[in-house]
Amino acid sequence: MLMFGYDRDDILNISFAGTGIIYNLASMKEGFIKLHKLLPPNSLGRFTDRDFDIAYANYIMMNDEVFCEFFQIIYNLYIGKDVLIIYSANQDWTENIMESLLKLIQQRYGYNAVRIDSDEDYIYARNNCNFSFAYGYGVYNLDQDKERFSKLIESYRLATITKDNPVGSIPYNLEGFIVYE
Repeated sequence: MLMFGYDRDDILNISFAGTGIIYNLASMKEGFIKLHKLLPPNSLGRFTDRDFDIAYANYIMMNDEVFCEFFQIIYNLYIGKDVLIIYSANQDWTENIMESLLKLIQQRYGYNAVRIDSDEDYIYARNNCNFSFAYGYGVYNLDQDKERFSKLIESYRLATITKDNPVGSIPYNLEGFIVYE
């Protein structure tokens, strides 16, 4: 289940029961996995909402490092984890970025998100909503992006091989991740 919400303490205490992960998109809260590469540079400029959505999607999909950070979210959804993305309230730019990010996920994979403002919202969504990737285009895009992600991670792993680390390392902690040949 993909969730998003403000970085309030009552949101951060949601009971995931060991199946969730919290990402920090644009918050001053510490202790959560940061998605700092998903914050676009000012060079994207000011656009209409539609133009910003297109520029933001291009920023993510055309930059390998940004894409890998983005795909962490998708991968964790794929393996069945609950994902909560937190961001700061009262900042219009974070609202716009969050909205564009969720639109990209919905349009590319057919995966919808739910806003969580309390533990009750989480329990209701868990019991009453069906979250999955859309058949057809959503699964096709997921397969294509998993392959791209695997190749990028494998190239990173190969680049980090040293005498002290003969296997190399990957930059993300991805449970059960298998690199494609």
